[in-house]
Amino acid sequence: MDNPTFAENRAELRVGSVAVLLGGVGAFIANLFHPHDVPHQTEALLRLVAAAKHWSQLHFLIMLSIVLLVCGLAMLTRNLADPMARALGVLGRYMVILGGAVYLVEIMIDGFATKFFADRWSQAADPAQKAALFTSADAVAHVWFALFPVFSGIFIGLAFVVIGTAVACSKNFPRWIGLWGVLGGSFCFITGLGYGLRFSVPLLIWIAGVTAGACWGIPLGLMMWRASSNDRGLQAKVGRA
Repeated sequence: MDNPTFAENRAELRVGSVAVLLGGVGAFIANLFHPHDVPHQTEALLRLVAAAKHWSQLHFLIMLSIVLLVCGLAMLTRNLADPMARALGVLGRYMVILGGAVYLVEIMIDGFATKFFADRWSQAADPAQKAALFTSADAVAHVWFALFPVFSGIFIGLAFVVIGTAVACSKNFPRWIGLWGVLGGSFCFITGLGYGLRFSVPLLIWIAGVTAGACWGIPLGLMMWRASSNDRGLQAKVGRA
């Protein structure tokens, strides 16, 4: 198979940069408005969700952002100017795709199924109906909780660590932009690991990690566009394809 041309590499990196930038902006906005300390008691959770008028709209924004980020990061990993960076990038690409797919399921449960039961539970007047709605909502909430370690530990955790390491090793990106992803991903991985193995992790670690991860797409998208204009970086990639 012929090596890709400069124009093809530049176009792929630029399309990916726009996807990462838009996904990063959406993730940043969602991070501002989504509560970080979500109650793990079903009744408190239902009260929180029922009181949030734009809960579903916020989670639709998150879904769009995740799709854009996954696509953009996958395109990024195909355009790293170092053999080891590209090898790590392939590993991170599979992680971010698998983790992102599970996260989309979590977001649909969180943003739509939980909201459905929360609204009807809060409006129900009949005690028997209210109890039945609570039982259903409790089951849905625990499915959502069960998916959290995949979101925090794999998607925004391990995948960001691996892709961030790949970017830091690549010759066509500044090292600091990769280390940003490594740092945020590490905090999220610790949170997901703690939740999955049932040991306590300070909330501050999760807040720092998810904030760093949510903001990473903005500077990363800009750096991808900048790299797409760098013939030296594209030459390094094409020469080793």
